[in-house]
Amino acid sequence: MNLNVTRLADMRAEIDRAQLNAADRDVLERAYAAARKEWRVRRKKQYRAGSEARDESHDELVYRAKKEGPKELRQLKTDLEEGRITPQEAEGRMRNFVAEHGRLSELHRSLIEDDNHLADLYDKPLAQFQDEAGEADLRGRFPALPGSARTLGDYVRQVQEQGN
Repeated sequence: MNLNVTRLADMRAEIDRAQLNAADRDVLERAYAAARKEWRVRRKKQYRAGSEARDESHDELVYRAKKEGPKELRQLKTDLEEGRITPQEAEGRMRNFVAEHGRLSELHRSLIEDDNHLADLYDKPLAQFQDEAGEADLRGRFPALPGSARTLGDYVRQVQEQGN
């Protein structure tokens, strides 16, 4: 049996393929459950981080669009009417305002894409999430790399230590 596998699908295949007594199978099943739990937690953390970043960007967008934008336009109109700025300066400030509006519109489009990405992230199977996280085979190539994916053997040791 190969305990150096890091992908959830490979762990499951190794456990299913192995000829084991009941006690050893129980240890492996608990190790596999620990691996799945760890990857579910990682996915949840990534989802939360993405959600928080999206919410922060959304708050900025709403603030700029509802509070700053209209206020800026009113001030520009007042400054022009009262002669504090020239028509050329007003035209330059309007160009800046339109550019900012374009940036906010692009931010809004990206927030919609983020929503779709976050929904997909939470709906995809753990094995697919793990593969896309890019960590599935780092341990085999770089065994001493900190933070690389843990092996089935690592989870077995963890379960055995918890049992003692």
